Amino acid sequence: MRNERHFEALIPGALRSVPYILQSHVFKAYCALESLRAHRPQLPSEVWQYCCEIIEGDEPKVGGLIAPALQELDEIVDSTSGRDFGPDWILSRGLIPLSYWAMGKKHEELGFEGLFRSYIDKALDHPKYLGHELSVFAGHWYFFQAVLAEEESSERMGLFIQRFTEFAVATFHSGNDTTFEHPPIDIVPSETEILTEALTNPGFFGHNVLAFVWAKRLKPLMTDEQYNTAMRSLTVMNRWSPFGKPPAVLEPLAVDWSEEDLDVHLTRFFPDGPTNIHQITLAEALVWVWNHHPEMRRRCAANVVCFTRDVRPAQEA
Repeated sequence: MRNERHFEALIPGALRSVPYILQSHVFKAYCALESLRAHRPQLPSEVWQYCCEIIEGDEPKVGGLIAPALQELDEIVDSTSGRDFGPDWILSRGLIPLSYWAMGKKHEELGFEGLFRSYIDKALDHPKYLGHELSVFAGHWYFFQAVLAEEESSERMGLFIQRFTEFAVATFHSGNDTTFEHPPIDIVPSETEILTEALTNPGFFGHNVLAFVWAKRLKPLMTDEQYNTAMRSLTVMNRWSPFGKPPAVLEPLAVDWSEEDLDVHLTRFFPDGPTNIHQITLAEALVWVWNHHPEMRRRCAANVVCFTRDVRPAQEA
């Protein structure tokens, strides 16, 4: 992803943003905004101001490190039983605020790349509704790479590890995982076919498209087996109906858009669409598809039009 550092003023607030619905989207949104600006710099200033205001105001903020005295402890021991509650035990139970200490210890041991890699198999364990275990997970990696890779011992890194702790606990350790019956997948289709399915059945605010694009960005960190599992997970996401309703599908537009047409519709998409942080991440993902898969531009256009109107495709009458 390209990052020309146009929006660095957003970083302090991003590092203090905490989720109010399971996972924070702010790191993914920051990276997406930088990438969108790098690829469509001609969009008007009102678009960038609008996006900055969404990122700044979307989530609650903390003042700094939470329970900083915890980080000074060498170990956490139950004085009654004498049992040593190590980092893995604490994290596996999603204990807050002790998980802040536990994740900090894992970071000291592994560094962030090692810590992040240790969660890849959990992210691929089984597909979840909306695919945040792939897209938001990947957003943390790219934020680290773009902002913090050279300062792993900094105070900003401490804030980031606390935000990663909140993501990991909510996503992998908290018991909040809603289980849906997955459709059987006999043959995993090609990447092009998976992307076509995602653009046809994008789901709530294009989450199937987001999951595909961000999973692709994790490929350099995955083994071949892990990547194949990710492609199977994306196929499941495209084909299931989590709430017992058939998915609403999007047909490609009947006309071609020029680059100027795309800019016009993206400019309209932000102020006219449902105000949501996913406007930023979805616009950037669709621009990625537009650039990398010109043969799918009519499908990209259909998604832009759809999500300018609502947060999901309309069901057929």
